[in-house]
Amino acid sequence: MAFDLESRINLIRATVAQPIPKQPWDDKTPALIPFHEPADPDTSRGVGGIIIGSARHASNISLLQSMNVAAVLNCASGGIARLPVDELKDCGIRYAFTNCRRDSYDYPLLHEKKNINNEESYVCSQHLEVASQLFCDIRCQNNDANQHRVGKKDTAAAVKSRPCNILFFCVAGQNRSAALAVATMILHGKPLEECLKHCADKRPFVLENIGFQRQIAELESILHKLKTKGAAVRNQFQSHWTLYEQANKSLKALQQAKRIRIADNENGFATKLTSITDRPVLANTPHSKSEYDVLAGVKVEIELLIPGLCTMEVRIPRECTIPELKRCLIQHTNANLLSRDVHPCKVAKAWVVVAMFGYDDMYDIPLEVEAVELKVQLKRIKSMFGLTSRIINGLPHVVWNERCRFALVIFSVVRLPTQIASKMSTDSLKAMDDQDDEDPALSPDQVPWTFCHEERSGAPSTFLHNLLSTHLRAWDFVTGEALASSVPTVFSFAEDPRDKRAFMMMSKSANTLQQFCFGGEGDILGMGENAIVHRVQLSHTTPDGAHRDENWTSVNIGLESSGHMITQRGAVCDSTTKNDAVEEWDAAVKRPFSLAKMLAFLQNSSEAGLAKRLRLANLLNSDKRVLYFYGLGLGLSTNAYNQNEYKFELMLLSKYEEEFSTYTMREFMEEYVAVPSSVEVDEKRRAIHKLQSEFTITSVKVFLVSLLNAFRDLTLMGVQAFDFNHLNNVLVSRDYRQVRLIDIDGNAQGSIDYPAIDFSSKSSLSPRPTPPQRPCLDVDLNILLPSVIEQLMLGKGRGKSFVSNKRSEIWHAKEEEGKEMLRRILVENFYSTSNKNGLDDEAKGKLQQHVKKLAEWFYALLKKQPPWNNWTHDIYDAMRCIDHLPIS
Repeated sequence: MAFDLESRINLIRATVAQPIPKQPWDDKTPALIPFHEPADPDTSRGVGGIIIGSARHASNISLLQSMNVAAVLNCASGGIARLPVDELKDCGIRYAFTNCRRDSYDYPLLHEKKNINNEESYVCSQHLEVASQLFCDIRCQNNDANQHRVGKKDTAAAVKSRPCNILFFCVAGQNRSAALAVATMILHGKPLEECLKHCADKRPFVLENIGFQRQIAELESILHKLKTKGAAVRNQFQSHWTLYEQANKSLKALQQAKRIRIADNENGFATKLTSITDRPVLANTPHSKSEYDVLAGVKVEIELLIPGLCTMEVRIPRECTIPELKRCLIQHTNANLLSRDVHPCKVAKAWVVVAMFGYDDMYDIPLEVEAVELKVQLKRIKSMFGLTSRIINGLPHVVWNERCRFALVIFSVVRLPTQIASKMSTDSLKAMDDQDDEDPALSPDQVPWTFCHEERSGAPSTFLHNLLSTHLRAWDFVTGEALASSVPTVFSFAEDPRDKRAFMMMSKSANTLQQFCFGGEGDILGMGENAIVHRVQLSHTTPDGAHRDENWTSVNIGLESSGHMITQRGAVCDSTTKNDAVEEWDAAVKRPFSLAKMLAFLQNSSEAGLAKRLRLANLLNSDKRVLYFYGLGLGLSTNAYNQNEYKFELMLLSKYEEEFSTYTMREFMEEYVAVPSSVEVDEKRRAIHKLQSEFTITSVKVFLVSLLNAFRDLTLMGVQAFDFNHLNNVLVSRDYRQVRLIDIDGNAQGSIDYPAIDFSSKSSLSPRPTPPQRPCLDVDLNILLPSVIEQLMLGKGRGKSFVSNKRSEIWHAKEEEGKEMLRRILVENFYSTSNKNGLDDEAKGKLQQHVKKLAEWFYALLKKQPPWNNWTHDIYDAMRCIDHLPIS
């Protein structure tokens, strides 16, 4: 029988690869491909086979038991956070995984072509090896069950020993799991036509991926060549031949191989390792020192997620500091992933975030001091996951376990020379990392790290949310509690930070293709030279996923028993989980325009560092004159000109207040001095007229007092500088009575240190007292503040040119003439209605006396005469001066 690849691919497309039901749909029906042992003529014994399903099926314990599932194989790109692994184990269902990183046309799921000694060869993937080995084990288990059932009719033991099945599952149960299941069956002798027929009955939409279709047809052709041509083609398909021989051994030979494998290496090494790693141990595979370290308890194997790329299994020290953990994860990623890329590189700026199997995947905490103080990190991982720590040599060492799930979120990388990286072994690359004295995160050569992902409308498992979370993530500066945006939120970016319009798009798609459009009203709050500000609402995440609604992704689906699972483990829940109402953040999200700007604002002395210390010292901001900062956020953005390219960004989240909205002091001053007759839009002209007619001399004083009190609050909190020259850094309330200071990076001059954790004492994690630092806010009061006061006093409704001209006239006039000019202007600006309404003589006398005092105060301020000759030298001098502004 000759195999024509195209005809076999057409067979697949004609039988399956049908359109998937419209999203979202209730996927209740997995597909069973039954399997009869070729040498067993007694079909009455029953059959065992492979079930193709989704993550939802793998989470349904009762369904698995009803289908007599003995093992599940996770064919997705990593462990699904809330999969009930413990319950699977308790029910005797084996959990195994193989890290199929992508559902893409070019991914080598079954094999890949390689040029070996100038000859084209096909090399089997580890995915197919793992799947075949697991199926061999289940075949042996079924044979044992059949022998045990002999002579037992309609007994409980007979029912219990009926043949077992394996569930192959991925996110949607469409491509990766289906392709591996069909390939495994073909490898074990079942015809492709029969496999497709069983798939078509229950899941006709499987195998949509045309790349996987071709690989299945190629595998069938390779097996046919091995059967018909034998030794003549074995060199070209050596790995396939090894796998084919193993799959087609007799049951007796398979059981013998299994016994040998179990007895391998020191008293059952393979069995112990399998119980730790949850994956089949392949025959003839040498074991590393790291694996023995796992058995000895020195190391523990955990899952490491590289968001946007893949997951990996990494062996880390069971007990180590957080910096040591991060270094271990980065070295593994560099040596086994990034350095092997087409464009070799190594991690520069990255965050480590820890979660745990059995909990919601967004119930986590970053192990980064930029986001949360170390003392809080240690308390949180203990209360959330029960991870303990102890002080060794003055440093806290955390005891990790195999349930930990780490995410290494990469923001930037440093490129490596291709020629060097391609010739270096994994150990050499790790050694190079150890010897590298320069921190790559500080390298001037780092570039943004991006990854590519292409969605396909016919394949829901390729949707972006199946690869990673598309919700904006954030963590509270003070408590470390985790939050996520209420709806999926993917931003946009451009390589050129000057192309600001390209940063304005946003996608809020859930369970469908990403749809990018320009932010609607309220989505974009403002834009400056360095950043854009969006408005996003966030909710606290909970360990049982109670925060999720129809907008949340379906990858980590809810479990009816998750609350019970968490209670059993004795985890301490957040305060937010104890209340029916979940607290939300209404946040202004500030996104820097470039990697350089992001790295700059993260520095300890810059905006993010200051924002965290302001939150920690929040009692000094009780009147909220300084912007209230929530914490740092982690978001995803796409290239506006190539929407298959994505990157991660760090953002600063502050409290959004409708009262202030985006009304800056610059806008307020422009409207205050505007000449109403020059404003063309009627609605705006009426609003400006209302502002000017209602703004009294008392309003001037209230506004200035609020502004200077805000400067005073910065001083008390130890902030060393504020860029007052940029009036967009001050927000004004809609009643013009309060201000909020924003963008308080202080020109990167920093602030006093908030007490940090001192680990010099082995007995406690006590705060280290820092020496007091005198208040020394560097804010330019000499030019802008006098200008602001001049415009408030002289320029109401008269224009900036009027202010500058009158100031010059007053300055050069004789003192009495200058004061008389001031009196006239002040009366016209603030008391014209009183004169028009008519006052009795006594009232007129009081008004004239008040205006005289006001003019004398303003003249002394303007000319810097005693007692206000030094009023712009210091915040407190300026406050005393404004306190003396006369109001009636």
